[in-house]
Amino acid sequence: MSTSSPSLRLLLTSLVWPVYLPGLLTATAQTAILVLLPLYVLELGYSPSIAALMLATRGIGQLAGDIPAGIVAGRWGDKICLMLGAAAYVVGYGLMTLTDVPLLLGLGGVIAGMGMSFSLIGRQSYVTTRAPVHQRGRAISLMAGAMRVGSLLGPALGGLAAVKFGYQATFLVLVLLCLLSLLIVFLSADRGEPEADRTPHSFIAIIQVLTDHRQAFLSAGLAMISLQFMRAGRVVLLPLAGNAIGLSVAEIGLVVAAAALMDSLMFIPAGIIMDRWGRKAAAAPSLLLFACGLAALGWADSYLSLLLSALLIGFANGVSAGLVMVLGSDFAPATGRARFMGVWKLVSDSGQAAAPLAISALLTAGSLLLCSQLIAATGLIGLYVMASRMNETLIKKTGP
Repeated sequence: MSTSSPSLRLLLTSLVWPVYLPGLLTATAQTAILVLLPLYVLELGYSPSIAALMLATRGIGQLAGDIPAGIVAGRWGDKICLMLGAAAYVVGYGLMTLTDVPLLLGLGGVIAGMGMSFSLIGRQSYVTTRAPVHQRGRAISLMAGAMRVGSLLGPALGGLAAVKFGYQATFLVLVLLCLLSLLIVFLSADRGEPEADRTPHSFIAIIQVLTDHRQAFLSAGLAMISLQFMRAGRVVLLPLAGNAIGLSVAEIGLVVAAAALMDSLMFIPAGIIMDRWGRKAAAAPSLLLFACGLAALGWADSYLSLLLSALLIGFANGVSAGLVMVLGSDFAPATGRARFMGVWKLVSDSGQAAAPLAISALLTAGSLLLCSQLIAATGLIGLYVMASRMNETLIKKTGP
């Protein structure tokens, strides 16, 4: 990431403590939970369906938290939103530490999922108010990159800790990570100014946001739903494709890790592309290559072909690092900014929440090949909508 501009260096430095480091810590915790929680439920003697349900609780919490997070960020400021997000992680994972009852474990997952919404919207709003448009892509892609690094660390470190110390002791370590994140935010984040907008936050207000900004939601919004749909789909399809061709768990793990590494290497170029050539310059190759990678995934019949498909998917996902948040920031109005971001995140998260359900239905009715091709087709539809309807939001800097 180029830092030739002193203002860019100062901007990124100012975001390290309140945004990037807490993002790294909480991403490490939340991705560790994605691996550990279902395995813990299985170890307790419950069925795989109950274990899968535990994973769904995070998505439920995210959807439930998107609108309230926007309300809090707008009415009481970014710092309060960030602190509530970190506190919700602490409460959610703390509940998991104290219980072995699936209902309470699921409740912990919902609370932690809401914490994720508050943290992401708080960080997005925090960066948006401090980064000019021509630097926003790099600032937000670096935020996405910190989360990707955490996503690499979480499963590996969490798995090692669970083997050595047990699940609940590991959950306690994750609680401590989130407590550290809360402390860092408390000490380093600027208080910021709440928005002057006092429009009542109601269902009608949400509909009003969708109506007032329908061009953005019907163009960029639909494209980002398709991107999020493919992102969630690849998490489910990669292990299933490996299992279908007879790979071992270790081999599948290496494929997933290789894709994650490729993804993590691309967040710096993604920010540069968005700020230098525009948001559409990042969105178009991401959607196209993502669709190609998922289509190829369905035809993979060997370890090498699966690995190549996974690497292409990882590359495509990395090129769009931070894109959903950058577009949400770009389209957000000056008045009612945080409320718009909450609705934007709710809309984009719907694609992520729908993918596992759609894949389950498609696999029941058809084959893995058919499923992968249909999911890939959604990416091509998103590409068409983005290319034909979405306005470029990058405003080039004209002065020195």
